[in-house]
Amino acid sequence: MRVWILAWLIATLVTVVVLGAFLAAMVSSALQVGRAAQRFQDEVGSLAADISRGAARAGDGTARLRGPQDSVRR
Repeated sequence: MRVWILAWLIATLVTVVVLGAFLAAMVSSALQVGRAAQRFQDEVGSLAADISRGAARAGDGTARLRGPQDSVRR
C-alpha cells in the first residue's frame, strides 16, 4: 500500500512542477506580448491619430460641398 501512495505522491509532484513551469512560460509570453503591443501603440499611435484627423477634415470638406439640403435628407 505504501508503494501506491509514494507513486501517487511522485506523480502529483511532477505534475505540479510541470504545470508551474507551463504557467511561468505563459506569464512570460503574456508580458512580452503586452510590451510589444505598447511599443506598437507608441510607434503607430501618432500616425493613426494624424490619419484620423485627416479623414475628419476630408469628411467635413465633403459635408460643406454637399450643402445643407443634402444633410437634411439623411
